[in-house]
Amino acid sequence: MKSHPSPGAPAPSASRIQTRSSQNIADVGPSVGAPGPSSSAGHTISPKSNRKKHKMPISMKMNDGSVVDKVLEFEFYGKPTLISGGLVAINLVKKFLTSTQKSKFKSTSFGHFLDFEPLVFSGQLVHCMLLKEVFHLNPNEMMFKVHETLLKFSISDFALITGLNCAEYPSFCNEDGIPKQLPFGSSWLCSKYFPGKSSIYRGDLYDFLDQNQVKDDTDAIKLVLIFIVDYILLSKKDNKLVDKYLWHMVDSLDMFGSFPWGRKSFFLTLEYLKKALKGKQTDSQQDVIYYELFGFPTAFEIWIYECFISLPKTVISYHGPKIPRICSWLKAFKSKKISLNEKFFYCEEVC
Repeated sequence: MKSHPSPGAPAPSASRIQTRSSQNIADVGPSVGAPGPSSSAGHTISPKSNRKKHKMPISMKMNDGSVVDKVLEFEFYGKPTLISGGLVAINLVKKFLTSTQKSKFKSTSFGHFLDFEPLVFSGQLVHCMLLKEVFHLNPNEMMFKVHETLLKFSISDFALITGLNCAEYPSFCNEDGIPKQLPFGSSWLCSKYFPGKSSIYRGDLYDFLDQNQVKDDTDAIKLVLIFIVDYILLSKKDNKLVDKYLWHMVDSLDMFGSFPWGRKSFFLTLEYLKKALKGKQTDSQQDVIYYELFGFPTAFEIWIYECFISLPKTVISYHGPKIPRICSWLKAFKSKKISLNEKFFYCEEVC
């Protein structure tokens, strides 16, 4: 990571290595004309089957170990649809909390989320970058080739962009970041605001925050913390249950605040970015093929913006260097897929 060279232009958050012919790189993109699904949620990219195909260079490993760009044909897959999660949900948090509660919430480890702009997720941009993925031996990173530059997306990039704790899991958790032991039954917070329910769906929590206000400042902050983690950082569909361990962990604000939620969000996001182009799901009613992304793919989108020196204002508005980096970006504008390729992936102004 490098700091911004000047207030007027963003510097890359991407790690990068210049490509050489001897590097062991192989394209791991999708089969021509077939997008991959993930069983994820958060964001859906739904391509229409009758889209016009366009040519685009991708990296191919030759028998002698060299790397060449081979032009293949693939389809651009329609316009993305936001299912749930994402920074747009920050607006609900701001609506739910009172002024006093917002001031108190700012002192938590998630306080900077109130400074986030409700960016519109750009599925086309993410899809175009995923088509640039190249083989990389480290399973905890992703590598992409744009022109002669390799761009690496890692947990350190995720931490710098989101401002979240990405340290190792504490000893009381298993390797998936879930506490090994939990109290029996419902938590007191869940019983107080959702009486009679042993399990709460994500949609139920969303509706509660949308339709109510909580006078108890501590309770309000705890509900918002659960919402941010489950609805934004670990996004999935509304018909999925809020993980029970979140209700118990939030009983201790110190424990909840010091937990490395950034690590958990990063690996969930990475898992489904890697799966995205390897399969497909079909919506027979709308005649579309689509894939979905769990986790917090908006952080990956911001990372893409920071990979390019010159950013057209028709795509994104840069607000100046801020920490975390996600606060540096204002509104993502809708852009045609051909325009995205011309302005990002065919330009040579890569960091």
